[in-house]
Amino acid sequence: MKQLAKKSMKRLAFTILAITFLISNGISYRIEDEAQSDFAKNALSFLLMKEEDDDFIESLEKFNDEHNNLSVVYIDDKNQILYNPDKINIKNYQKNYFESKNYANDENFYSALEEQEVYGAKSKNILLIAYDNNIWYYLNLYLLLAHAFMAILANFLINRYVDKEIDEYISQISFENYGNILKDNKYKEINYYLKDYIDKIDELSEERDILKSRLFEFINITGNMKEGFILFDGKGNVELINSSAKKYLKVDDDAHISNLIDNKEYNLALREASILKRSKSLDLYINEYYLRIFIDPLSTSEKKAYAMIIVDNSENVRAEQMRREFSANVTHELKSPLTSINGYAELIATGIAKEDDVEKFAEIIYTEGNRLLDIIDDILKISRLDENNFDKDFVLVDIYDVVADSIEKYKRLTDKKNIVVTNNLESFKIKTSQSLFYDLISNIYENAIKYNKLGGSITFNYYLDQNSYFLSIEDTGIGMATSDTKRIFERFYVVDKSRKRNQKSTGLGLSIVKHIINYLDYDIKVESKLNEGSKFIIEIPLELDRKDSL
Repeated sequence: MKQLAKKSMKRLAFTILAITFLISNGISYRIEDEAQSDFAKNALSFLLMKEEDDDFIESLEKFNDEHNNLSVVYIDDKNQILYNPDKINIKNYQKNYFESKNYANDENFYSALEEQEVYGAKSKNILLIAYDNNIWYYLNLYLLLAHAFMAILANFLINRYVDKEIDEYISQISFENYGNILKDNKYKEINYYLKDYIDKIDELSEERDILKSRLFEFINITGNMKEGFILFDGKGNVELINSSAKKYLKVDDDAHISNLIDNKEYNLALREASILKRSKSLDLYINEYYLRIFIDPLSTSEKKAYAMIIVDNSENVRAEQMRREFSANVTHELKSPLTSINGYAELIATGIAKEDDVEKFAEIIYTEGNRLLDIIDDILKISRLDENNFDKDFVLVDIYDVVADSIEKYKRLTDKKNIVVTNNLESFKIKTSQSLFYDLISNIYENAIKYNKLGGSITFNYYLDQNSYFLSIEDTGIGMATSDTKRIFERFYVVDKSRKRNQKSTGLGLSIVKHIINYLDYDIKVESKLNEGSKFIIEIPLELDRKDSL
């Protein structure tokens, strides 16, 4: 827009200068020509007054020397040149030619030469004064130089003025007020060009809004990602980092890509990604997370950057570890009773066993067989829960009755260990799966009995809030460390492995509990201290389709 304004103003200025040049040139030429003509006429009159003097030729020489721009020629009436020091080319100056030019006072003036203006006067003889016609050339040159200087000056002033005015004017334009610029524009001459400028601003504004919207959308998406995301500039400084990445790596916004992770494998992968310009991935265990990290170099012809995606693979890794442990434990748990059964059966079959021992060995075989069946039954139950292969046929179940039935079922075991059982529940009905809810309570209660102390206690309590019914089962048993409370719901996990066989535990009871909790959409929390006891708290949501009364 500046260039257009400058061109318009310069075109106008140069047009004015050209017209001024032509007018001033014509006027100056006319004035100068008239001055020369008047001077020549006056000089002729002055010289003719001295024509009768004896030193007239000397007077002509003196006049000619004093006026270098003039040339004097003196001719007699027979066209004989009496004086012509500058050798002027005189053409056809016949007496009758001069006589045809009559002026006042019998003075005749003529203009007859090609490159000079000649003025003549005739008295007794003919006197001519010629002046150089090239004054027109010098006058033009002078005026041309003067106007050229004026053009240069005008160009400088226009550039300076336009730059200042346009810069000052444009500096007042912003994305907030440009819409009113045409309406309030004091320079109406540039409205046409300004409209194009504003149209471009509109396009840029739309592109800016689109980019801003996409940026906010990108930030929102990455901010809510479970995966960690970090964007680095070409120097390795953090440009963008989401909360997941901060959680996994324990880093701040001012981290640098080179010291983000203190690990040789990471540094090697980073160098390879930078040099080879291709993605690299690696698996690392950091801050108790099993992470898979992807490093992607992003480069264009102008910029270079890096993107890092961090995937928490902990669940998959731990699931794989548990699967391997489960496979090993299943093999061991099934193999142990089978080995015992086969061993005693072999003793009986080969006749090695004494008659008095056969009954004892048969009882052991029966017990181990039942244990084997229990393990298989528990494994199948967990498998069905994993596959949601239980009918959710919910009926009204009284929590108090289920707890009372469990207490009665295991009364022989509690009496044997002299355990005091207290049931502080009141009748409260919920809609649930009767068989699964019974298994849930029985497994926790049986576990509290197995790992309780002689003369210990087990207490059932409850409390309500607006949304849930909380059932707690607390014992005074051996308890467990905090590290164990995180694993007690794993399959075949037993806190005190040395007591496992004595307690006849399969290690699947609490795993079944956890699966039932998940299946019924309940929640469970464990509080325990080593050698002091444990407390299991079951939270049952009081949804409208399940509760019967409060």
